[in-house]
Amino acid sequence: MNTFLKTGILLGFSLMSASLMSKDRDFSVSVGSITAKTVHFEVSNARNMSIFIYNDTEGELYSENLGSEDHIAKSYDLQALSPGTYYLIAESESRIEKYRISIDKNNMVNMEKTPVSSVSKPEFTISDHMVKLHLAGVTAPVQISVYGSDSSNTPYYTGSKSATNGAIDLTFDLDPETSDTYVIRVEQDGTVFNKVITF
Repeated sequence: MNTFLKTGILLGFSLMSASLMSKDRDFSVSVGSITAKTVHFEVSNARNMSIFIYNDTEGELYSENLGSEDHIAKSYDLQALSPGTYYLIAESESRIEKYRISIDKNNMVNMEKTPVSSVSKPEFTISDHMVKLHLAGVTAPVQISVYGSDSSNTPYYTGSKSATNGAIDLTFDLDPETSDTYVIRVEQDGTVFNKVITF
């Protein structure tokens, strides 16, 4: 991507306004209006969140940490972007949501109001060599693997798990004498999370 395009994107993304508001739940993205090639949206419970803009061919185009505000109203000018499909990704410590943005050949912009995917991040609790994995909000089977750190990346566990009451709970007894480092890989709806555990 040339310097002019990057500069245009960064200048466009610099538009923002912020106000405070508090709610007692995970973040919520509310897609607002689109004027010209500017998309407007609000994020509630935006503390410690990050926003990314991706496209299918060049990967990440923009990223921003939202800081400590509870409620943020954002406006992103997409004037520098060519026609195609882009994704706005909102990520917190516990969840990732992906919203599709389409720019047609007439430079008309559409941002879907509901996420094309919403994935909860796995939570790990480690006590000595016992590792508990908890995954909430599960709607489809999840692939889970545990690998050792040896040169052959020996898989100690591989399986597809379905949720019980929307959650998956697994406990692994990881022997530090077999391997001093393990990687737990969780793949859900095309999103992969890797947790490295070292003893």
